[in-house]
Amino acid sequence: MSCAVQAASAFNARTLSSLKSPPNVVVVGGTSGIGRAIALSIGQHCPSASITIIGRNQSAADEILSQLGSKSKFIRADVSLMSEIRAATKKIDAVDMLILSQGILTLAGRTPTTENIDNKLALHYYGRALFVKELLPLLRSSPIGGKVLFILDSLRSNPSKVNWNDMSLENSYSLSAAANHAMSFTDIIIQYYGSQPENSNVAFIHAYPSGVKTPLANSLPFYARLPMKAALAAGLGVSPEDCAEYMIYGMLGTDKGWKFIDNKGEVVTKKHPVQEEMLQKVVEHTSQMTSANQ
Repeated sequence: MSCAVQAASAFNARTLSSLKSPPNVVVVGGTSGIGRAIALSIGQHCPSASITIIGRNQSAADEILSQLGSKSKFIRADVSLMSEIRAATKKIDAVDMLILSQGILTLAGRTPTTENIDNKLALHYYGRALFVKELLPLLRSSPIGGKVLFILDSLRSNPSKVNWNDMSLENSYSLSAAANHAMSFTDIIIQYYGSQPENSNVAFIHAYPSGVKTPLANSLPFYARLPMKAALAAGLGVSPEDCAEYMIYGMLGTDKGWKFIDNKGEVVTKKHPVQEEMLQKVVEHTSQMTSANQ
């Protein structure tokens, strides 16, 4: 463990152990990769925390729960479906920290879910936005201050390249467009929520984890999987455990409003608020996409 990771870990342990009440933590996509590592790290730093893992893999969840406190639990849900997200959030009665790490690595083109939302965008943006919307009343009432952490890419979004005439990319889909829409919409939605007076008790953070040695590469076709695995084997990328400490550090260091953080949990400063017109378009579009299947 490097000195930087040690410092972040020490800060996390100090901060979590000093909270006036044990946190209620919800980790979406918490059965593997960064989400799993974050759940285990918080559990280690604060054994009294109540950690709820949301995902599809019951056996993976059971393995994680065996290492967490007795108040922790698993909610099984396919978080690419808005209907299942709404059902899952109804089973949650308290949340202080909401970590959104669900995702997929794929080279496939537009792949609609049964709700006709592209699977990649459903996981990387729309479903995450719906989790926030559904759990926001609980986050606002958090006695220790609510925190929402989006783990995606806070560095490379480009709102000027968003297709405002086809925001869901039904007719103009490409992998690069899907990535940019998810990143840009995340930037914009945290600005929206973080600037609302009623959310003054909640912090919204968009994080860039950088290259992390997770199982995501296994879902790629062999010609893309092999180079990525070779790069990771050569020492590129950090472990999920180290990444988790940096992500938690950046989250705990944000008290209110909205913030972008990098792969070390430090603030990204070269980003600017978007225009009000863009903000309203994304908010309205997101509401339409996530409520269409009610």
